[in-house]
Amino acid sequence: MDMFDGSFKIYVDAHNSQQKMDDIERGGHGNGNGNDPYVVDMFSKEVQNVREDMKDMEQLYTRLQECNEEIKTAENAKIMKELRAQLNMDLDHILKLAKQINKKFDGLVLANAAQRKLTGNGPDPSDDHRASMISNLGEDLKHMMRSFQGLRTQMESDHRQIIESRFYAITREKATAESIDNLIANDAAESPLHQAMQEHGRAVVLDAVAEIQERRDTMRDIRRNLMSLHQILLGIATPIIPEGQGGGNRGGGAGPPSPGPVGVDPYPVVPPPVLGGGKTGTGGLNDYEKETRKQAYIAIALALCIISIVVVSLLQLEAQLESKA
Repeated sequence: MDMFDGSFKIYVDAHNSQQKMDDIERGGHGNGNGNDPYVVDMFSKEVQNVREDMKDMEQLYTRLQECNEEIKTAENAKIMKELRAQLNMDLDHILKLAKQINKKFDGLVLANAAQRKLTGNGPDPSDDHRASMISNLGEDLKHMMRSFQGLRTQMESDHRQIIESRFYAITREKATAESIDNLIANDAAESPLHQAMQEHGRAVVLDAVAEIQERRDTMRDIRRNLMSLHQILLGIATPIIPEGQGGGNRGGGAGPPSPGPVGVDPYPVVPPPVLGGGKTGTGGLNDYEKETRKQAYIAIALALCIISIVVVSLLQLEAQLESKA
């Protein structure tokens, strides 16, 4: 299945096919030219196309911020229900855009790897330029991922403060973190607010419970959707494996890690992509070599410990024999 449905790959295939025919007619071997400015130009346009989608994501991010402010000031279940409907529409749009960006980004990586193979002579200046564009795009996507994750944490914190205030207004008790978590997680029939409603029977309690229930459901939607968004963007933000180590695909064979608990920064520090080489700050050692050296050092340390124990034991035995003599 072709993961890239943009115009770049279609253009490159047609352009390189014609170029190969021209080379063959001139007596060449029909190798593609990675330095073709038209190919680089089309690649740049596809990168810009992804950035246009990112601008739409930024606008939706701003709308989420505005909606959060409205949620903080909502005073009844009816308003919360309306805000929840609008919020779910925006969240659904965000997820669709993120999946679209993910697909396009994958296509750029695959198209770059395919174009690199067409040159037949390894990396060239245009390859470095394309790889740089992909790297910069990935960094911007990581920044966007962190912004959305920070917003989710902020909305969670705001929600807890409001719930705590409503809880105290009805029960005259200070809500603990555990009671707030139970309020968010459990059904209304099991919540302390529902018990207060049964005991007091006041309309204000009933209205407050309805509002809290709507807030609980709203925040569940936000949490679920923004965690899904985080997983999508985290998959995009993984390092790009250079040619010769994975064919230009993105790393992470085991898949992205799951986000951590609410309130804890769940995104790991992702190392920047390694371009054009395969060497890192460790001097170019691969994982196997590093593991082999580690095992060798451990074996040497154990051997020294065993020798020391044997020597000490022999000295003690010799001392005992001399004392008896």
